[in-house]
Amino acid sequence: MDWTGGYVADIGYTAHFYRETAPSHMAFATLCIGRSPGHAFKPKRMLELGFGQGFGLTLLAAANPDLAFEGFDFNPEHVAHARRLAQGAGLANITLFETGFEEAAARGGDNDVDVIALHGIFSWVSRQAQDAIVDILRQRLQPDGLAYISYNCMPGWAALAPIRQFMVAVKRRNPGTSERQLSLALDLILKLKQGNAAFFAANPMAAQHLDAMLRMDRVYLAHEYLDEHWDLFQFSEVAARLSEAKVAFVASATLTENLDGYAVPKDLQSVVAQATDPIMRETLRDFASNRRFRRDLFARGAATLTTPEHRRLLSEMSFALAVPRSRVTFKFVGPLFELTGQDRFYAPVVDLLAEKIASFDELLALREYRPDKVGMLLDTLVGLVQSGQVFPIIGAAADPAPAQRFNRMIVDSARRGRLFFHLASPLVRTGIPVSDFGLLALAALFDGQAEYAAAARHALRTLKAMDRRPMKDGKLIEDDDKATAFLAENIKPILEEFVPIWRRLGVLAT
Repeated sequence: MDWTGGYVADIGYTAHFYRETAPSHMAFATLCIGRSPGHAFKPKRMLELGFGQGFGLTLLAAANPDLAFEGFDFNPEHVAHARRLAQGAGLANITLFETGFEEAAARGGDNDVDVIALHGIFSWVSRQAQDAIVDILRQRLQPDGLAYISYNCMPGWAALAPIRQFMVAVKRRNPGTSERQLSLALDLILKLKQGNAAFFAANPMAAQHLDAMLRMDRVYLAHEYLDEHWDLFQFSEVAARLSEAKVAFVASATLTENLDGYAVPKDLQSVVAQATDPIMRETLRDFASNRRFRRDLFARGAATLTTPEHRRLLSEMSFALAVPRSRVTFKFVGPLFELTGQDRFYAPVVDLLAEKIASFDELLALREYRPDKVGMLLDTLVGLVQSGQVFPIIGAAADPAPAQRFNRMIVDSARRGRLFFHLASPLVRTGIPVSDFGLLALAALFDGQAEYAAAARHALRTLKAMDRRPMKDGKLIEDDDKATAFLAENIKPILEEFVPIWRRLGVLAT
């Protein structure tokens, strides 16, 4: 019997962090629309289904050492990798199981989990595995718990699905590794496009999508397009399936998708607003924006908050700036178009956050808001948080030691050529993006090379030890002096602007 169940397993999945899986992000998303975050506001236990390489789950465990984390994945390579990360960072609050969803569902449970997350799983597994996921939600998620689930959806995939179907057809007729099958499929479909195949002429969106695919990571493409199971759901289908677990839709974890000003063309906003049924409202939004990927939050019993309840929970929140003030922009990309926030509302918020970590009440006390403009402040924060420029904070900072051990491990991994692009913050309790230049800068900083010129020389030595050189405009910089100058140019702003922010967020020791 094939243990893979049609899932690509000869290539390990990519190791990324998705901020939507963080309980703090989920809680903020629900509060933005006046719904209760339930136990996600201050959770005690979280479960991830299909954790892949385990990077995201172990990062959350490092950033939230006072929570218990549990993860299921059927791929032994994934489990081994995740356990190495947990052991390398000395994490004692995470348990990782090598198990399929059907096996896990057969073991049952006693509604002991506050938050369940499954990112990019539901569309890519068999109907039996999907049913098992629903069983696990019913068995493990406790009342007032919150679940995050993401999946491919219609109608956005309607014009693109034939590309995937073609690639699977190539796979089935060409035995070998997934890497070989992917190369063959991409080569053939590119020849079709270059040869002016009528499909691409009739579907310009598909042609644009193929161009984007060719720039993507090959590991990601193999898992995205070569799995035997690949469902394109209508939102109403997923809502109906998950209702069997007694959970109901609350909000999108993509914050701007909950605001029709971002997510719906102006001429259709009144149509969406008139829909009283939440399932139909989301369906209308999907068609209005031609959505092809959803990041949904479902709750088990969460209700609409009263105004006093809503204000009390918001008063327990604080916000921190994630980028230097000079780099903040008030241009926000929504599902359909870019919006520009008015300086008179956004600038005072950002200016205060540049001075200190501020509570919701402190922000509301700004002259531009005041107590009667809670909704306006939330809309402002939605743009800033969704764009990654501000982090929401719930409760006190966690013990920083596990996160800082985790971050040193990530930097040490970079020295060996294995790159992860997030660090753990015990203050905001989620992942902080970091570039490859940021990792090189931190490696130098940890080795006592805090001055940018010395850090650049350290970075070049680090790259040489890995038999690599910096690249500019797609070309290797072969001259050492030019390479050092290039590295210094990119490392200097990290040491001067970002490192102080990372220290404030507990990513680094002060």
